[in-house]
Amino acid sequence: MIDSKEEVSFAEKKKSKGGISRVWKAFTYTCKGFCAAWKNEHAFRQEILVFIPAVIFVFVSPIDWICKAALLAPLPIILAFEMINSAIEACVDDISTDFRELAGRAKDLGSAAVFCAMVAAGIIWIAVLAYCFADGQFNAWLGNNFSAAA
Repeated sequence: MIDSKEEVSFAEKKKSKGGISRVWKAFTYTCKGFCAAWKNEHAFRQEILVFIPAVIFVFVSPIDWICKAALLAPLPIILAFEMINSAIEACVDDISTDFRELAGRAKDLGSAAVFCAMVAAGIIWIAVLAYCFADGQFNAWLGNNFSAAA
């Protein structure tokens, strides 16, 4: 236990005191995290560059809002998994860049988590787009004579 006369540790100085300043600090840490991901993580940049056209497609497509939400929802989840994977890799590499079996396992598990998020997103996109085509929601783009049975 820290005596009030003792020096406060670095961690204690950084602890949140609450209030609006805590919210602001959390927001600035979030922005720093996104900037670090963009600057240091090639996979993150690739995903962003794939997601931008996907988001544009969703917003301009003539589909129901619930289908749009279903298509958009997995995208930030993939980014979140990618950033968690990058955080694992950074922590492991900070400790040592020498080969260690458990360190390799941690990195591989992070990578597998990103892959699972991408597979889930792919399944969602296929299912939602198939539903929208079958329901005729893309007829405005494809012409009124288009049908899934043709």
